[in-house]
Amino acid sequence: MRRSQVTVAVATLLAAAVAVVPGAVRGPTVADEQVFVVGQAIYAADEDDAQYAGAAAPTEDTACSDSSYAIKTWRVTGVYNWYYNGDGAPPAVASTALASITSSGDTVGKGLNRCGLANSFTTSYKYAGTSTAKPQVAADLTCTGNDGKSVTGWGALPPKVLAYTCTFFNAKGVVIASDALIDNVVYTWFTSKPANCAGQLYDLETTMTHERLHTAGLAHVDQVRNAAQTMTPSSAPCDTSRRLLGAGDYAGLKAAGTVK
Repeated sequence: MRRSQVTVAVATLLAAAVAVVPGAVRGPTVADEQVFVVGQAIYAADEDDAQYAGAAAPTEDTACSDSSYAIKTWRVTGVYNWYYNGDGAPPAVASTALASITSSGDTVGKGLNRCGLANSFTTSYKYAGTSTAKPQVAADLTCTGNDGKSVTGWGALPPKVLAYTCTFFNAKGVVIASDALIDNVVYTWFTSKPANCAGQLYDLETTMTHERLHTAGLAHVDQVRNAAQTMTPSSAPCDTSRRLLGAGDYAGLKAAGTVK
């Protein structure tokens, strides 16, 4: 496939991956009990991508001077309980993945950031144990149903997609469940950045902080203009600069109503 064809294919994927599935997934006819679903991703950037410069660690650190954010219509209230299914975890991170994913949830739940901003968040992202249930995310980026349980796990995703989150919420915008699927076919992962990091090696914690922000109701910001924020659409190999929130990510959570 020629480069131009690849570019078109990836652009089509990016446009489709964040589409809202309209209407109620299932449930009674009472409006407040209807369930809606949205799927959102984080993408892999490499040196062949036009946006690679924006996806790599920014040369100018605007993490705390850029307060840009984008939010959706749902939010996490109180405690977000999530489960982990380690089946299919790559051997390199099988023993450490859970700790990194838990840290990502703590970052979003507590508002841990790079800017010295107060950790005044009122939500909690709580690891509730292991599960044999699978994340309800299909390999073609469709959300396959709502079982009321939030599961993070591993599986196949299309090229360029590092991870994908399906969030189920009611008509009041309150999250009922949010499943995350992490690619275990195309990409290689680390939880502690190796010396002389190179190649298609991606940071699990950065990826999952981004995905937990999707669960919280944040959408993507511009890859280039907002290069230092965790909610840029793509992540570059070996980059760990966005593990904690930037000012825009933090402001977005405030706007979503997750702080006092």
